[in-house]
Amino acid sequence: MGYRTVELDLETFRANGPLPAVAPTKARRRGAAVYLGGKPPMWWLQRAAARGRAALALGIALWFKHGLRAGLVAPIRVDASTRKAMGLSHDQASRGVHALEAAGLVKVQRGGRGRCAEVEIITDRLDWERNRNATEGGTR
Repeated sequence: MGYRTVELDLETFRANGPLPAVAPTKARRRGAAVYLGGKPPMWWLQRAAARGRAALALGIALWFKHGLRAGLVAPIRVDASTRKAMGLSHDQASRGVHALEAAGLVKVQRGGRGRCAEVEIITDRLDWERNRNATEGGTR
């Protein structure tokens, strides 16, 4: 089986006259890398991890939002954007809030049925120890 040769007339493909000017395109910017922001204390992350995946994932999402607020002390709403950042369902986020609260790592304000919980992160270890002792009903 042989190859067929095709003769092409290259002149039919040449442009007539000068080429139109094309504006150079700008390079597309890729989305900026997202960082946790702030420095969550290792003791905080260890205690959240001890409470399970939902608590740790929600804790990381809360620290991310805390870092976005640049030190603002107002409570953080545990809404859809908070939980979806870590791939948590509504039920998982609810379990995470309860676990973090039981560990004394957050203070929770609940607004009632159908309202998002508002969470304040305990950032100081001394506050955490005081909060934990108060919830346990005694001192160590």
